[in-house]
Amino acid sequence: MNTNWLDVMLRRLLGFAGVMLVLSLMIFVLARVVPGDPARIALGPSATQEQVDAMRLEMGLDDPVLIQFVNYVGGALRGDFGRSLISGKPVASEILELLPATLELVLVTVFLMIVISVPLGVVTARYRNSWIDNTGRFFSIIGVTMPSFLFAILLQLAAANFFPGWPILGRIDYTLTAPQGPTGLLLIDSLAHGRFDVFASALQHLLFPALALAMAGIGQVTRITRSAMIEHQRRDHVLTLKSFGVPDRVIIFRYLLKLSSIAPLTIMGLEFASLIGNAFVVELVFSWGGFASYGLEAILQKDLNAVMAVVLVSGFFFIVANLIIDVVLLMIDPRLRFKEAR
Repeated sequence: MNTNWLDVMLRRLLGFAGVMLVLSLMIFVLARVVPGDPARIALGPSATQEQVDAMRLEMGLDDPVLIQFVNYVGGALRGDFGRSLISGKPVASEILELLPATLELVLVTVFLMIVISVPLGVVTARYRNSWIDNTGRFFSIIGVTMPSFLFAILLQLAAANFFPGWPILGRIDYTLTAPQGPTGLLLIDSLAHGRFDVFASALQHLLFPALALAMAGIGQVTRITRSAMIEHQRRDHVLTLKSFGVPDRVIIFRYLLKLSSIAPLTIMGLEFASLIGNAFVVELVFSWGGFASYGLEAILQKDLNAVMAVVLVSGFFFIVANLIIDVVLLMIDPRLRFKEAR
């Protein structure tokens, strides 16, 4: 059993390392074929050709392409993504400054997805074809089809009309000072420093952006959980438990929910990874100022070093999320370990 587990995890890690290498190669090649000289972009149109040539030398753009790629991968492994062509600051420091804001937003989003969608999927499956099921399916379809930025705007309008004192911009109240470190996540840092006023303000500021981001995932996970629950209700072992008079709540929470959790967990892992780079619309609506909006700005300004770093960091989170989900699924269903080990 332990050998199978280690073999599976080793193959996963090697596969993910290969994915990161291929992703690095792809983004490097794309950055090199984008129209425009990165050195000229960094210096602006008024720079002289001598200044541009000096910048190209400093950036290593005159080296052979293979040497450039090796240097880039080596720097990325050390956490060095070069300097921003627009601000001139190290890209790594800019990302480290902005990533915690998006990471905190996405973590709260996933938490809301879990606590809302899983119970809703269980309830709609339990009362299949009833008004409860129809209502849950209606709201899940709305969540899947309506874009997150529209939810964000509707929540702001609702706050303005029904909760006039509720904050809708920024991460904390402007009268408060955020504690410094250690994680950059305001909820954790405020508790670590005993700043409960900051904690309450940060939680208020988080609720609407996280809810706007979570709506699509809530709708999708609710539908998948419902379908999985209904499918497993027809299995022979579940019918046998019912014939022996086992209470429905025991069957649902001890057996069916565990069996039906594989697909929803996979979706939630992918949602977490994708939101790291795709939360920019909600960040812009709520003036969040995070990693996702930084990536959008880098693309619009053709800041190649920043764009390459954003893509690699987003890909890294995809890999980490998939690895965590794989570990959880292997723990839930031992059959997967034997299937992977063959």
